[in-house]
Amino acid sequence: MSIKNRLVANTRLCRPRPTGPTGPTGATGATGATGATGASITGPTGPTGTTGPTGATGPTGPAGDSAIIPFASGLPVALTTIAGGLAGTPALIGFGSSAPLLTVLGATIDLTGAAGTLLNFAFSVPRDGTITAIAGYFSTTAALTLVGTDITITAQLFSSPTPDNIFTAVPGAIVTLAPPLTGIISIGDVSSGLTTGLAIPVTAGTRLLLVFSATAAGVSLINTAAGYASGGVAIS
Repeated sequence: MSIKNRLVANTRLCRPRPTGPTGPTGATGATGATGATGASITGPTGPTGTTGPTGATGPTGPAGDSAIIPFASGLPVALTTIAGGLAGTPALIGFGSSAPLLTVLGATIDLTGAAGTLLNFAFSVPRDGTITAIAGYFSTTAALTLVGTDITITAQLFSSPTPDNIFTAVPGAIVTLAPPLTGIISIGDVSSGLTTGLAIPVTAGTRLLLVFSATAAGVSLINTAAGYASGGVAIS
């Protein structure tokens, strides 16, 4: 073949041919290893913010319950009535014990006493307060026949604001027990009472004394009523 023919042949061989079809996609390669975590440095704490304004004051709460002073005679007491049905010998009621007053009940009670005399059943009020209620209870320990006669038992609070040993009745701080003793009285018959709605001021240091007494009306005016006495005073 001549040189010319060779050149022509080579030229034909060097001509571009059309692109063949795309081959199938190869398999996905394996996932590479996870890289190391980068450095993470916590920044400095920011400055404390200013204190917010004080909130509004809440509503006033309900008033607390008052203190309750309990009284109980321990042994039975003997309450007497005298001529005219007036109160005779009353009983001083303490905190599990009691004693008769050595004189007939009058406008004042003197607890001066003497050595060996069981007489001081008063307590001292430790703060200013208000007497709001008084309750009383009496349970007979001896049978009585009181046909045509009523015996009314009362519990009265006495005070010594000075303080000293002379006590006078606190106006309004009294409770009349019901029912009155009348007719055939058996052992264990009960009279009780409650006076509420009081607003009697009492100052710190005042001495208070609970006194039970009896009065009579009807046929028999001279009597003795024996029984257990107890009561309570509320001071707010």
